[in-house]
Amino acid sequence: MLTTARVDIPAPVVARLKHAADYSDNVNDYAREDLIGFKRPIAATFALLAPLVLAFNYYVAGLMMTVQVAAMMILFVAGGLFVIGRQEWPNIVAKFQGCVMAKRKAIADLRCGFGESSFLSNGRAPAFYEHANGVLVLADAGDLKTLFFDVSKDGSDPRWELYQSGEMRRRVWRWLRLPVSREVVKFSTEGAQLARVSAAPTIPSIEAWEAINVSLGEPMDGAIIHRPFDEIIDDVNRLMF
Repeated sequence: MLTTARVDIPAPVVARLKHAADYSDNVNDYAREDLIGFKRPIAATFALLAPLVLAFNYYVAGLMMTVQVAAMMILFVAGGLFVIGRQEWPNIVAKFQGCVMAKRKAIADLRCGFGESSFLSNGRAPAFYEHANGVLVLADAGDLKTLFFDVSKDGSDPRWELYQSGEMRRRVWRWLRLPVSREVVKFSTEGAQLARVSAAPTIPSIEAWEAINVSLGEPMDGAIIHRPFDEIIDDVNRLMF
Protein backbone atom coordinates (compact mmCIF):
# COMPACT_ATOMS: atom_id res chain seq x y z
CA MET A 1 0.00 0.00 0.00
CA LEU A 2 1.06 3.56 -0.71
CA THR A 3 1.09 6.31 1.91
CA THR A 4 2.12 9.96 1.41
CA ALA A 5 2.84 12.68 3.96
CA ARG A 6 3.89 16.33 3.80
CA VAL A 7 7.43 16.93 5.12
CA ASP A 8 10.06 19.67 5.14
CA ILE A 9 12.46 19.68 2.21
CA PRO A 10 15.90 18.38 3.37
CA ALA A 11 18.66 20.97 3.71
CA PRO A 12 20.87 19.58 0.87
CA VAL A 13 17.92 19.74 -1.53
CA VAL A 14 17.09 23.28 -0.38
CA ALA A 15 20.70 24.33 -1.03
CA ARG A 16 20.55 22.88 -4.55
CA LEU A 17 17.25 24.63 -5.25
CA LYS A 18 18.60 27.96 -4.00
CA HIS A 19 21.60 27.60 -6.28
CA ALA A 20 19.31 26.98 -9.25
CA ALA A 21 17.05 29.88 -8.22
CA ASP A 22 20.01 32.33 -8.29
CA TYR A 23 20.54 31.69 -11.98
CA SER A 24 20.66 34.73 -14.32
CA ASP A 25 17.73 35.21 -16.72
CA ASN A 26 19.91 37.01 -19.29
CA VAL A 27 21.16 34.83 -22.15
CA ASN A 28 24.06 37.23 -22.82
CA ASP A 29 25.24 36.84 -19.22
CA TYR A 30 25.04 33.08 -19.62
CA ALA A 31 27.05 33.16 -22.85
CA ARG A 32 29.62 35.49 -21.29
CA GLU A 33 30.01 33.20 -18.27
CA ASP A 34 30.28 30.19 -20.58
CA LEU A 35 33.06 31.93 -22.54
CA ILE A 36 34.97 33.54 -19.70
CA GLY A 37 34.71 30.38 -17.63
CA PHE A 38 36.33 28.40 -20.47
CA LYS A 39 33.70 25.67 -20.10
CA ARG A 40 34.24 24.50 -23.67
CA PRO A 41 37.35 22.34 -24.34
CA ILE A 42 38.62 24.42 -27.27
CA ALA A 43 38.42 27.62 -25.22
CA ALA A 44 40.16 26.03 -22.25
CA THR A 45 42.92 24.68 -24.48
CA PHE A 46 43.48 28.06 -26.11
CA ALA A 47 43.56 29.81 -22.72
CA LEU A 48 46.25 27.40 -21.56
CA LEU A 49 48.43 27.42 -24.68
CA ALA A 50 48.27 31.10 -25.71
CA PRO A 51 50.38 32.48 -22.79
CA LEU A 52 52.91 29.68 -23.26
CA VAL A 53 53.22 30.39 -26.99
CA LEU A 54 53.65 34.14 -26.39
CA ALA A 55 56.23 33.59 -23.65
CA PHE A 56 58.25 31.21 -25.82
CA ASN A 57 58.04 33.57 -28.80
CA TYR A 58 59.21 36.50 -26.65
CA TYR A 59 62.14 34.42 -25.40
CA VAL A 60 63.15 33.36 -28.92
CA ALA A 61 62.27 36.33 -31.18
CA GLY A 62 61.87 39.38 -28.95
CA LEU A 63 59.16 41.93 -28.28
CA MET A 64 58.22 43.04 -31.83
CA MET A 65 57.66 39.51 -33.08
CA THR A 66 55.64 38.73 -29.94
CA VAL A 67 53.38 41.74 -30.61
CA GLN A 68 52.83 40.56 -34.18
CA VAL A 69 52.01 37.04 -33.05
CA ALA A 70 49.63 38.42 -30.40
CA ALA A 71 47.85 40.51 -33.06
CA MET A 72 47.48 37.46 -35.29
CA MET A 73 46.08 35.48 -32.39
CA ILE A 74 43.54 38.22 -31.65
CA LEU A 75 42.39 38.20 -35.28
CA PHE A 76 42.21 34.41 -35.21
CA VAL A 77 40.12 34.45 -32.01
CA ALA A 78 37.78 37.10 -33.41
CA GLY A 79 37.26 35.09 -36.60
CA GLY A 80 36.75 31.90 -34.59
CA LEU A 81 34.19 33.54 -32.33
CA PHE A 82 32.27 34.76 -35.36
CA VAL A 83 32.30 31.47 -37.27
CA ILE A 84 32.06 28.98 -34.41
CA GLY A 85 29.78 31.24 -32.38
CA ARG A 86 27.17 31.19 -35.11
CA GLN A 87 27.10 27.40 -34.90
CA GLU A 88 27.24 27.19 -31.12
CA TRP A 89 24.72 29.93 -30.37
CA PRO A 90 21.62 27.69 -30.83
CA ASN A 91 23.15 25.16 -28.42
CA ILE A 92 23.94 27.88 -25.89
CA VAL A 93 20.39 29.23 -26.13
CA ALA A 94 18.91 25.73 -25.70
CA LYS A 95 21.00 25.10 -22.57
CA PHE A 96 20.10 28.56 -21.26
CA GLN A 97 16.39 27.88 -21.70
CA GLY A 98 16.75 24.61 -19.82
CA CYS A 99 18.46 26.43 -16.94
CA VAL A 100 15.76 29.11 -16.88
CA MET A 101 13.06 26.44 -16.68
CA ALA A 102 14.95 24.77 -13.82
CA LYS A 103 15.15 28.15 -12.07
CA ARG A 104 11.40 28.70 -12.29
CA LYS A 105 10.69 25.24 -10.92
CA ALA A 106 13.23 25.73 -8.11
CA ILE A 107 11.65 29.05 -7.08
CA ALA A 108 8.18 27.49 -7.07
CA ASP A 109 9.37 24.51 -4.99
CA LEU A 110 11.09 26.82 -2.48
CA ARG A 111 8.00 28.97 -2.12
CA CYS A 112 5.90 25.91 -1.33
CA GLY A 113 8.42 24.97 1.34
CA PHE A 114 7.47 21.31 1.68
CA GLY A 115 7.90 17.99 -0.04
CA GLU A 116 5.85 14.82 -0.39
CA SER A 117 7.37 11.85 1.42
CA SER A 118 5.98 8.55 0.15
CA PHE A 119 6.17 4.99 1.42
CA LEU A 120 5.19 1.91 -0.57
CA SER A 121 5.10 -1.65 0.69
CA ASN A 122 5.18 -3.85 -2.39
CA GLY A 123 2.83 -6.75 -1.96
CA ARG A 124 3.69 -7.87 -5.50
CA ALA A 125 6.80 -7.71 -7.62
CA PRO A 126 7.01 -4.48 -9.67
CA ALA A 127 7.28 -4.57 -13.45
CA PHE A 128 10.25 -3.15 -15.36
CA TYR A 129 10.46 -2.21 -19.04
CA GLU A 130 13.83 -1.09 -20.34
CA HIS A 131 14.13 1.44 -23.16
CA ALA A 132 16.89 3.39 -24.89
CA ASN A 133 17.10 6.06 -22.17
CA GLY A 134 16.46 4.03 -19.03
CA VAL A 135 13.68 1.93 -17.58
CA LEU A 136 9.95 2.31 -16.91
CA VAL A 137 8.87 1.02 -13.50
CA LEU A 138 5.30 0.05 -12.61
CA ALA A 139 4.23 -1.00 -9.12
CA ASP A 140 0.90 -1.91 -7.52
CA ALA A 141 -0.05 1.00 -5.22
CA GLY A 142 -3.26 -0.62 -3.97
CA ASP A 143 -6.84 0.71 -4.24
CA LEU A 144 -6.83 0.01 -8.00
CA LYS A 145 -3.91 2.41 -8.53
CA THR A 146 -0.49 1.99 -10.14
CA LEU A 147 2.73 3.84 -9.34
CA PHE A 148 4.81 4.98 -12.32
CA PHE A 149 8.52 5.79 -12.38
CA ASP A 150 10.58 6.78 -15.42
CA VAL A 151 14.20 6.15 -14.42
CA SER A 152 16.92 7.71 -16.56
CA LYS A 153 20.29 6.07 -17.12
CA ASP A 154 22.13 9.32 -17.98
CA GLY A 155 23.97 9.28 -14.65
CA SER A 156 21.79 11.88 -12.91
CA ASP A 157 19.27 9.41 -11.45
CA PRO A 158 20.47 7.24 -8.52
CA ARG A 159 17.54 4.86 -9.07
CA TRP A 160 19.27 3.51 -12.17
CA GLU A 161 22.07 2.03 -10.04
CA LEU A 162 19.48 0.61 -7.64
CA TYR A 163 17.72 -1.00 -10.58
CA GLN A 164 20.90 -2.46 -12.02
CA SER A 165 21.95 -3.88 -8.64
CA GLY A 166 18.50 -5.41 -8.05
CA GLU A 167 17.71 -3.15 -5.09
CA MET A 168 14.54 -1.89 -6.80
CA ARG A 169 13.10 -5.39 -6.28
CA ARG A 170 12.95 -4.95 -2.50
CA ARG A 171 9.64 -4.88 -0.68
CA VAL A 172 9.78 -1.33 0.75
CA TRP A 173 10.32 1.88 -1.25
CA ARG A 174 10.69 5.37 0.22
CA TRP A 175 11.05 8.55 -1.80
CA LEU A 176 10.66 12.32 -1.66
CA ARG A 177 8.97 14.31 -4.41
CA LEU A 178 9.01 18.10 -4.80
CA PRO A 179 5.58 19.78 -4.80
CA VAL A 180 5.65 21.82 -8.04
CA SER A 181 8.32 20.36 -10.33
CA ARG A 182 7.26 16.86 -9.19
CA GLU A 183 10.91 15.83 -9.27
CA VAL A 184 11.86 12.72 -7.28
CA VAL A 185 14.89 13.89 -5.28
CA LYS A 186 15.45 11.00 -2.85
CA PHE A 187 14.81 7.30 -3.18
CA SER A 188 15.70 4.32 -1.00
CA THR A 189 14.72 0.69 -0.65
CA GLU A 190 14.68 -1.75 2.25
CA GLY A 191 13.22 -5.07 3.32
CA ALA A 192 13.29 -8.48 1.73
CA GLN A 193 13.84 -8.91 -1.98
CA LEU A 194 10.84 -9.92 -4.04
CA ALA A 195 11.00 -12.90 -6.33
CA ARG A 196 12.13 -12.11 -9.87
CA VAL A 197 9.22 -12.93 -12.17
CA SER A 198 11.21 -12.67 -15.42
CA ALA A 199 13.94 -10.63 -17.07
CA ALA A 200 12.89 -7.08 -17.88
CA PRO A 201 11.70 -6.84 -21.50
CA THR A 202 13.01 -4.09 -23.76
CA ILE A 203 10.66 -1.66 -25.48
CA PRO A 204 11.71 -2.28 -29.09
CA SER A 205 11.17 1.12 -30.73
CA ILE A 206 10.36 4.77 -30.15
CA GLU A 207 6.95 4.14 -31.68
CA ALA A 208 6.18 1.45 -29.09
CA TRP A 209 7.44 3.73 -26.30
CA GLU A 210 5.19 6.58 -27.48
CA ALA A 211 2.20 4.24 -27.73
CA ILE A 212 2.80 3.01 -24.17
CA ASN A 213 3.26 6.55 -22.87
CA VAL A 214 0.01 7.72 -24.46
CA SER A 215 -1.84 4.63 -23.19
CA LEU A 216 -0.71 5.41 -19.63
CA GLY A 217 -1.89 9.03 -19.97
CA GLU A 218 1.62 10.52 -20.42
CA PRO A 219 2.38 10.42 -16.68
CA MET A 220 5.21 12.29 -14.99
CA ASP A 221 7.90 10.52 -13.02
CA GLY A 222 6.43 9.40 -9.69
CA ALA A 223 2.83 9.80 -10.80
CA ILE A 224 -0.09 7.67 -9.64
CA ILE A 225 -2.13 6.16 -12.47
CA HIS A 226 -5.74 5.51 -11.46
CA ARG A 227 -5.96 2.13 -13.12
CA PRO A 228 -5.39 -1.38 -11.75
CA PHE A 229 -1.86 -2.76 -11.96
CA ASP A 230 -2.84 -5.91 -13.89
CA GLU A 231 -4.80 -3.91 -16.46
CA ILE A 232 -1.85 -1.62 -17.12
CA ILE A 233 0.60 -4.53 -17.41
CA ASP A 234 -1.68 -6.18 -19.97
CA ASP A 235 -1.86 -2.95 -22.01
CA VAL A 236 1.91 -2.39 -21.92
CA ASN A 237 2.65 -5.98 -22.95
CA ARG A 238 0.16 -5.68 -25.81
CA LEU A 239 1.76 -2.43 -27.06
CA MET A 240 5.30 -3.78 -26.87
CA PHE A 241 5.00 -5.28 -30.36
